Amino acid sequence: MTIAKICNLLRSELFNNGYEYGFYANGKKYRPNMSIGFDSEYYQLSNTIYRVQDPHDTIKEKIGTCIDAVVVMRSILDEHNICNKIWLLFNKEKNKAHTVLTFEAESKTVYLELTPQSAKPWYGKEIIYSCEQDFLKEYKENGYDVSEVTDFVVIGRAPKFLLRKLL
Repeated sequence: MTIAKICNLLRSELFNNGYEYGFYANGKKYRPNMSIGFDSEYYQLSNTIYRVQDPHDTIKEKIGTCIDAVVVMRSILDEHNICNKIWLLFNKEKNKAHTVLTFEAESKTVYLELTPQSAKPWYGKEIIYSCEQDFLKEYKENGYDVSEVTDFVVIGRAPKFLLRKLL
């Protein structure tokens, strides 16, 4: 499958379906209040009750975090036997963490940002690297600690791989 077809497949689910940023737990949707800047109540809830969502719940409820978006992407890619990895990008200086997914196609490494309602200028646009090392190099040069966390993203569990970095 080509890079364009894979990206269109992922975008057709996550980009075009009105997903919101937040999470679903105990039958309720939790969203940060973006109008107040840093929402300490949402942050506290995301550090205590949030669990990595089942991709079927994320798709049904149309709400998720960056982790949930990559879990949905991974489930779609796995259905098509497309090799993929989940990464934690952590900027210690800003104390910011972000989970992203890369996949392999056409002998390239591809990063496609599909976190709901992202303000990143590359949201919905694929970034193509000649190899995984180029992806890693770019983020490390921009001050990020980059860790592969594919095996640590467990549906139904708290994202300890991320929480350890932020606390």
